[in-house]
Amino acid sequence: MPNGDDKNWIRLCGAIDGFRVRHDRWPTRIRINRMMFEDLRDHVLPSKAFAQIQRQLEFIVEDEMLMVAEDDTGAIYDYSREGFPESRPDPDARTWLGDPDLNPDLGY
Repeated sequence: MPNGDDKNWIRLCGAIDGFRVRHDRWPTRIRINRMMFEDLRDHVLPSKAFAQIQRQLEFIVEDEMLMVAEDDTGAIYDYSREGFPESRPDPDARTWLGDPDLNPDLGY
């Protein structure tokens, strides 16, 4: 499990990659815990990068500890239960999301 300052970004990408590997298409939304959502929005991603991602994915904020990628057909990938997929899609989630910069405060 990721433990760095960008851990929720890595989890988000893992959920998206898992969905893509399993269903051979991109998810349309992410169900996410409030704490993880606020970390991504307020700390990990600059506001411009976060807005860019929101143009591709709807975030559904919930109280449960979860990170689930899904679409309107009912297809899901539950990163919170399944972890990282066994393989990575080509392109991967980071590329699909426009390779956004992370906040410089993270030290990268």
